[in-house]
Amino acid sequence: MLIACSHCQANLDISPDLYGQVVQCPVCNGKLKIDAPAEELPTITGKPVRHGWQESDHANVNALHAFLIGLVTSTVWLSCMYIPPIRASFGAIFVDRGWVDFAETWFFFWGMAIIYLKYQKIKHQERSLLLNLFPSNISEVVDSSTVGAFIDNIYDMPASMRDSIIVNRIRKALELFEARNSKSETEAMLNSSSAVDANRATGSYALTKVFLWAIPILGFIGTVQGLAQAVSSLNIDASDPAALKAAIGNLTGGLGVAFDTTLLGLILSMFMSFPLALVQKKDEDALTLMDVFCTEKLLPKLNEESGQPDPSADTTLAQAENLPEMVNSLSKAHSTFLENLNQATLAVRQLLHDNQKAATELHSTMAQAFSASNNQLVESQKAINRSFTTATDQLTKSATQLISQTEGELNSSLRRIATGIDSFNESMKRSGVPVQGGGGGLFGLFKKN
Repeated sequence: MLIACSHCQANLDISPDLYGQVVQCPVCNGKLKIDAPAEELPTITGKPVRHGWQESDHANVNALHAFLIGLVTSTVWLSCMYIPPIRASFGAIFVDRGWVDFAETWFFFWGMAIIYLKYQKIKHQERSLLLNLFPSNISEVVDSSTVGAFIDNIYDMPASMRDSIIVNRIRKALELFEARNSKSETEAMLNSSSAVDANRATGSYALTKVFLWAIPILGFIGTVQGLAQAVSSLNIDASDPAALKAAIGNLTGGLGVAFDTTLLGLILSMFMSFPLALVQKKDEDALTLMDVFCTEKLLPKLNEESGQPDPSADTTLAQAENLPEMVNSLSKAHSTFLENLNQATLAVRQLLHDNQKAATELHSTMAQAFSASNNQLVESQKAINRSFTTATDQLTKSATQLISQTEGELNSSLRRIATGIDSFNESMKRSGVPVQGGGGGLFGLFKKN
């Protein structure tokens, strides 16, 4: 049974087993008693003009609101740390170590304010999943004749619950289905919306993760500052007890700043990590539940074949009527294709035969030309050999004749030289010139001189 909450006017789908009981509205948490219906409620028939609504940011919290909450809570916390009992126990680590601890505390409470506001947004999204977006008294399916009534049901919901991720996603999907009558396009739009919402949810934690990184970094800065203070206190005169005592006090104070700021930064970042991880996991689970809701509740109800006929059906019917002609045309085209294929096959075979014949003739011609060239080469080699042999014989004969002739001429010249020497020697003897040596008078004359 579909009833309206008496407090926020939200449409609620009540099962018969709740008749006569007091239940809590999932929208406003108000109490209302469920009375048994006297008669069946009429279905929704009117179709008011839909103007839509301005969507708010479902992922990111109000930055100014979070800033103010963080500023107020950090101020209250630090003020409490000045109470003597608290300051004596652990408050000194927040207020007695310089500006670094104040900055760490402020970043921590600012980040926790963002996490808290984010948690409230997630709770609002989870409550919206309890809304009855598909009342059974309208129809069990969503088609072209009933999609308008389902959209009107969404517009009749209170504004505080309409502005949620699941309601906006369902509204847009139904309006797209009403305009296009296409289940596939609606499913694609839902998938795209799911990816966009997931990316926006992931980006909404960017500032908190910056705080989670900045808090321990501030602790390290305080460590450097404290160590610098401790080191600077060592430059003293060791002979002055008062100065030495003051230096030791400054040294321990600087080391206290160094260690306490780092300790506070690590503790605050650890305390922020756990709620951040839990809220982020809860956000992911809420988005997953929305995707499951769209997959299991909306898509199975969409029926694009009901209502107004699909224009593509007429085209399909016309094509079915022309099916015999299409078969005949396809058969003729197939026969023509086979004939052309046979002709092409014969042409290819003839071309292969001609190529093979031409290749055989070319091989024979090349073999003959090679044989003729080889024979000519052999004959040329033989002619060269004969010419070389003849030239060699002639050269040998000429050299033999030349050597014989030269040898005769040389012997004749030597005999003439010997005859001249003998005549010279005789002439020398007749002239009274003594000649020594048995080798001839000329050699003797040379020796004497």
